[in-house]
Amino acid sequence: MKYKSVSEFKKTVTTVDIFISNKIKKIHPIVEILTKNLSEIELIKYIRIRPDMILASSEVTEGRVKIPITKPDHPTAVGVSLIIDFVYNNVQFFEINSTVKGYGKKMVEAVFKSLPKNWKGIVVMDWSGGFWEKMQKSYKNLEII
Repeated sequence: MKYKSVSEFKKTVTTVDIFISNKIKKIHPIVEILTKNLSEIELIKYIRIRPDMILASSEVTEGRVKIPITKPDHPTAVGVSLIIDFVYNNVQFFEINSTVKGYGKKMVEAVFKSLPKNWKGIVVMDWSGGFWEKMQKSYKNLEII
């Protein structure tokens, strides 16, 4: 796997505002692919990359530090918060919100088309009322715990 420098990576994704933690010096290939796929969703405008997490959203919080809004039941934001576990090869859907029909599925698709075959998607707490069960029919490597 080829890691990219932060500056090299930022040149490849130009359609959204990307904020990268100062702790990150090289971008992991899976983070690169996840970020690119999420940035291709037309409503996603902001992505923040942390050492073990990606947040992507149509809106950010107010204030000096701009955090993509992924909170469930937010009245206007479309966004997803992912915890990435490189040791156990999984991506946890920590938060997801979609005020526009169909965009929850688009975000899930963007994640799963980014993952290598030996990786899993994990949902720890499901308050969706059936959304994740529908997604599990399409993605066999999705676990609902």
